[in-house]
Amino acid sequence: MNTKSLERIARKMPPWATRLGKRFAVYAREREQLNACRSGFKSFGNRYPQPILFIAGLPKSGSTWIEKMVSSYEGFHEYLLPAIAKHELATGGSHDFEMPQNMFEHLNDALVLTKMHCHGSKNNVDVLEKAGINYVVLHRDLRDVAVSYHFYVQNTPWHPEHKHHVGATVQEGLTVFAERMLPGYVKWVESWDNNANPDHSIQVKYEDMLENPIEGMTKIASLFELDNSKETIESIVKANSFKKMSGGRTRGESSSTSFARKGVAGDWVNHFTPALKESYGSHLSAFLVKHGYERDDAWITEEVVK
Repeated sequence: MNTKSLERIARKMPPWATRLGKRFAVYAREREQLNACRSGFKSFGNRYPQPILFIAGLPKSGSTWIEKMVSSYEGFHEYLLPAIAKHELATGGSHDFEMPQNMFEHLNDALVLTKMHCHGSKNNVDVLEKAGINYVVLHRDLRDVAVSYHFYVQNTPWHPEHKHHVGATVQEGLTVFAERMLPGYVKWVESWDNNANPDHSIQVKYEDMLENPIEGMTKIASLFELDNSKETIESIVKANSFKKMSGGRTRGESSSTSFARKGVAGDWVNHFTPALKESYGSHLSAFLVKHGYERDDAWITEEVVK
């Protein structure tokens, strides 16, 4: 049964029942994923210098899109540790997850692609370094992350934060996000910025990927020592376009109930009130300038002409 079919069933169940079911389902999924990774290694392992590929990105930052493109390489399969799902169900998120020191020891003879929301703590970077794993870190304007997060969580009854967003207006949901998630998400970006080893990683902006996915995917493939030929990259990008991932919608055409909701940058301006700008500005003013999302803090007070 595919993911969409499981989600249709889950939406008909009480959230508590779905969350309980997920606690057990992740172990079956892990076994299935690991078997696929090992099978991929048997058939294609000699093609790839790097058998374990790692992507870090906050929720609703485009990391699933990157994951789907990277998994296009024959033999690689997605893999997620059950401990991560358990941590998310217990705490409301996995962005502060600390990797165990032996996290990758059981992944010998497997072609693994793992995407995680964990932060770039010194421990996590150390685990990756000791395992000899290169990694991609994906960033997105946190104002857009907030908007996408609200719509996703509001329509995901089994999400631990669902109760804080269900029935809320977009503005109410953004207020909740600012209070509960935003400070931690700022620390997440800074942790990777401060601790990531540039010799073994690249940091990619979602906005840059939207503007030039060919260039962005070429950099990612090069880091992972995958085929980065123009023909291969163009084929991968085309096969994973927003139109195909969203079921036929064009980029910018919104669906508030779809995982691939809109696929654009800057949608936050359509939802932020002056009060929200002030609230987010207290957390993000210097951050947005530092990371190149704004030139100054004029966005807090300027009116947007739609």
